[in-house]
Amino acid sequence: MRGGAPLAMAAAVNVAPAVAVGSALLLALPAYAGPDGATLYAEQCAACHQADGSGTVGLAPPLTGDHWLRLGADRGYLPTVLLKGLAGPIQLPGRVFVGSMPAFASVLKDDEVVALVAHVRRLQGASDTAPESSVSSIDEVKALREAPGSPSRSRQRRVQALGS
Repeated sequence: MRGGAPLAMAAAVNVAPAVAVGSALLLALPAYAGPDGATLYAEQCAACHQADGSGTVGLAPPLTGDHWLRLGADRGYLPTVLLKGLAGPIQLPGRVFVGSMPAFASVLKDDEVVALVAHVRRLQGASDTAPESSVSSIDEVKALREAPGSPSRSRQRRVQALGS
């Protein structure tokens, strides 16, 4: 097989475009864009927080609403809750939630945490072009993963951010 023969064969059998390099045939594969936050959210979060982030009465608080204006100001809050979990009652005006969120540190990779945070921020109204300040970086997630934490500490962080 010399010259354009590998490309002609690839086209003839309907496979991905190929490039001949020496005697090797390399397939051109699409670039990996990283984890999909919407898919991860559907798999890991939506059962309790619902697909739109509205939460479950009495169990899981909404991931949208005015309280997130203050919680979102702490850019480490959401990734910390994802990694370390959250326990204890949560009170919002007229509602109490008594569920317990498990820690996902052993389940999610750093880039998956970043993707989930970005998706939740989109549920909260941020655009895809929102400033990077609203989404944690992989380096920040690594540091949060290594920092001490627990579900009760996450709840304390929440109480401090909300002032209640």
